[in-house]
Amino acid sequence: MNFTVFDYTVFFLIVLAVIVVSFLGARWRKADLSKISEWSIGGRHFGSVIVWFLMGGDIYTAYSLISIPGGAFSAGGLILYATVYGAISYPFLYFVAPRLYLIAKKYNFITGADYVNARFDSRILSLLVALTGLLAMLPYIALQIVGIKYVLEAMKFPVLTSFIIAFLIVAAFTIVAGLRGPALGSVIKDVVLWGIILTVLVVLWMKFSGFGPVFSTLETSGKTVLIPDKLMLGFITLAFGNGVAWLLFPNLLTGIFGSKSARIIKKNSILLPVYQIWLMFLAIFGLVALAENLVPSGVSSLAFPSVLATYFPSTFVVIAFSGIIIGSMVPASLQALASANLITRNIYLEFFNKNAPESRQVLIGRIFVVVMIFASLLFAIVPAASGLIFYLLTMSYAWLLQTLPAIIISMYWKNLDKYSTGLGWAAGFAVVTWGLFDVHFSSSLIPTFGYMYVGIIGLAVNLAVLLVARAIVVSLKYRSTTKLQPGDYADFD
Repeated sequence: MNFTVFDYTVFFLIVLAVIVVSFLGARWRKADLSKISEWSIGGRHFGSVIVWFLMGGDIYTAYSLISIPGGAFSAGGLILYATVYGAISYPFLYFVAPRLYLIAKKYNFITGADYVNARFDSRILSLLVALTGLLAMLPYIALQIVGIKYVLEAMKFPVLTSFIIAFLIVAAFTIVAGLRGPALGSVIKDVVLWGIILTVLVVLWMKFSGFGPVFSTLETSGKTVLIPDKLMLGFITLAFGNGVAWLLFPNLLTGIFGSKSARIIKKNSILLPVYQIWLMFLAIFGLVALAENLVPSGVSSLAFPSVLATYFPSTFVVIAFSGIIIGSMVPASLQALASANLITRNIYLEFFNKNAPESRQVLIGRIFVVVMIFASLLFAIVPAASGLIFYLLTMSYAWLLQTLPAIIISMYWKNLDKYSTGLGWAAGFAVVTWGLFDVHFSSSLIPTFGYMYVGIIGLAVNLAVLLVARAIVVSLKYRSTTKLQPGDYADFD
């Protein structure tokens, strides 16, 4: 498709609007950004509307716009695990997140690993949780970058140079504005993406007189989109495992900790599922690309761009492409910020400078925002990142799932000790890593175990080892220590 000067102007104006608004976040409410809580989690000042856009902007990204249609194109109904796990994650968010938030607010915790440090009185276990979070975040940021690759190619931009420029800008407004940058940028980003997705849905519905003909075409052409029987266990465990692990992502916890109250978190756990509608629509767009043979190259990530190029005028296509670009930049900002928080609070502060003032913590955080952006850029160009990219994110979920006992279960099991939790983490992490290595990191479903999700396998081993270790600890009459109080475990303000 050829784009006009007007098309490019529209594209750059939308992207520029998000960049400017994100930089202006530094002046929002005139916060003192030399304070770590103000820079990293917005001073816990965000109300319902901002939290809704911020968390929606963080969860539903350029990765979703590319990987969900691409997954439907190449894997059919298996990709619907993404819509199912939301049905698990949002109730989980409603019941669990307020308790963690209230503890974090009382003790001024910035990260989930901060909570682990205080809960178990163990900076080593906190370090393990932080490193797990960093491992999970690196491919997550990289996937935002990979998600815009085909847009840049379609618009005739030099891909590598465009990557570097776009994500240097991301680093810049994150450094300047902290969490306030992506919080404000996500408002424009989500409005644009809602408009794009609903417009595409309506146009395609009218063109095909509903989507029944699309499924009929797939059936008559022998292109089955049903989940194979052998993958049903994988589908179920993938949806369940990702639904539970979702709350453990450092970037999601950053958004939660930035909320003004626990009530706002509960309210958004009810309102945020509206975004799940996106995923169903995006999967249908991928099936349209499959039924109409719109991707002759067979590259699944081209499914959504191909639908746009086939059925829409160039101006709308560039608006959609701008939505994909900002749908990459805004979440990448929050993800890099969450990663920098882990490095600053749970590595630098704990092991290198225990008495670092808040201004020094903010400086270190700003430096590591840039480091994480560049590390993710490097990861994005490795061959593994160019395959069926939704599998890469499920690997991040699998590792993070092993921190479930340390961050979540420990809020309900008051006597859980650091040794049992640490040994369980080590066993689960090792099993997940071995499982992924066994399939050459090409999938997260393990054939040896009936294509079960590797994260669930790891968690099962994790909990089994934890229970055995706990029995031994109890028999030795070891008394665990904690910096928290019994009254801290509350669910409401």
